[in-house]
Amino acid sequence: MSDLAAFQARFAKAVMAEQPLDRLSRQRQFAVYRNTSARGAVEALRATFSTVNTLIGDDMFTQVALDYRSARPPAEPILSNYGSDFHDYLGAQPWSSELPYLADVARLDWLWLAAFLAADWEASRGTVGDDGHRKIRLHPATRFIWLPTPAMTIWQAHRDPAGVGELTPEWREEGALFTRQGQEVCAELIGAECHHLLNSCSLTIRADECIAAVDAVFPESDAAILLERCLSSGALVIV
Repeated sequence: MSDLAAFQARFAKAVMAEQPLDRLSRQRQFAVYRNTSARGAVEALRATFSTVNTLIGDDMFTQVALDYRSARPPAEPILSNYGSDFHDYLGAQPWSSELPYLADVARLDWLWLAAFLAADWEASRGTVGDDGHRKIRLHPATRFIWLPTPAMTIWQAHRDPAGVGELTPEWREEGALFTRQGQEVCAELIGAECHHLLNSCSLTIRADECIAAVDAVFPESDAAILLERCLSSGALVIV
């Protein structure tokens, strides 16, 4: 974004104003980060929420992560599951109003990780064809969400910081889909029809029932083609 630097400056000012810590106290907090296990928690959060880190910068992320750790320390030594409610924490901070999509970006970072770590499952990826009675379900690594902000557009742009230039996304709701091919997580911006289809397949369901559920809400969509596309991508599997 062309005004990202201005956002960051106002954001940093708001963080400093909201928290009653003098300069010495903050220096001590950063000393804790450098010298104890707090660093492990902060760096685990940074690795998980790398897009959030890109948006607000290393120093601000470190401070926010330290504050989060103070409020919600890790419950177990394995940190791969640490930060499951980090998006809620971000959204509850008064200063996050400067970046109203930040919590949703954190949600997307978390879903990417969940898709990456999910168990695999060997199943047919064939086509439904003319037999609408074949049953389908979500692949175990599939993650999807519908968000009230253009967070997916912002998330995709900032996953490759070198490619971020002028970015002025239309402020609208968006859907996101994460699938995994081998060890590679694929991220896709999706529309409401696709989100409804995936939601219909949260439990094992017959293909014709899934198509009917989408057609009932989106009669102008081609639910059968959408279903085949989700099967081809691996988001859905035949059981």
